[in-house]
Amino acid sequence: MTIRWLQLVGGSHHGTSGPDFSGVAQHRVIEACSGVEAEVLAEFDGARWLLQNGYERISIDFEFRAEKKGRRRQSVAETGRLLTVDYSVVWPELANATVPEIRAYLQPLVLEALQLAGERKGLGSPVPVGVKGELPAVPLKPLVEDPMPRLEEEADCFVISRELPSGLSLSETADVIARYDDDLQRLLTKRALSRIVDTETSDRGVRWVIEVPKTRR
Repeated sequence: MTIRWLQLVGGSHHGTSGPDFSGVAQHRVIEACSGVEAEVLAEFDGARWLLQNGYERISIDFEFRAEKKGRRRQSVAETGRLLTVDYSVVWPELANATVPEIRAYLQPLVLEALQLAGERKGLGSPVPVGVKGELPAVPLKPLVEDPMPRLEEEADCFVISRELPSGLSLSETADVIARYDDDLQRLLTKRALSRIVDTETSDRGVRWVIEVPKTRR
């Protein structure tokens, strides 16, 4: 059992008056993200690609906006073994887009985000499945010491944490984290999985931060 190397999430921008798009549109985004994620996982050997710099997983988060405000946000950050790519996308047509239309819109953006991460972190282009030849691999990056949940904007959230057994080797730690991640995938709904805003690890455990969607009053 190995941890999935890609996590793809997307949702509506939340302004002072609430989300830019309806809950129906956001559910379509969740379904579309799941389909695109499966396609990319099948197309690229991402685990081998990420291991060039000791990464284990990459998370790509799309924030959809109805109107452009300021510069388009594209950022690449890392937290231990996790790479995080954040995109702020202006696409007012999302309000009425179908799931196939959202998938078609997302596909090139996901490839663009992977390419951006490769450029920023010295990984090169993502490697297609079946490509021969060895890529350099280094040990997984150390687990982050004493992580704390972080959100760019204040929001209500759940924090789920699990402790790691003491005395594990690096490979044993990776196996336990993979098992914990698999447990989480089975326990949470698709909607809850799409609201994971941060995944953090330390030498003592793993912590997931799950944002609670704002409700209309």
